[in-house]
Amino acid sequence: MIDTLAPLFHVRNDCPPLLLITGDREREMLGRYEENAYLWRMMQVAGHPNTKLYELDGFDHGQMAEPAFPLLLRFVRSIATTPNR
Repeated sequence: MIDTLAPLFHVRNDCPPLLLITGDREREMLGRYEENAYLWRMMQVAGHPNTKLYELDGFDHGQMAEPAFPLLLRFVRSIATTPNR
């Protein structure tokens, strides 16, 4: 059951735009950045045109909300102004 809910089981080229933001891989829980990087790569392999991955250097998961917010706003604005989204 849990595997069917995992993001990797839903990789395809017609997914909605996807923004992945992680903390610094040296400060995060082991493997968290790598899991997101793997999802990003699988979306590339699937031909997805709009998956972005950001690593916030110097921030862990609990510290990343404020530095991630401008990235989120920019991403939402970019897809909101793109036709057919």
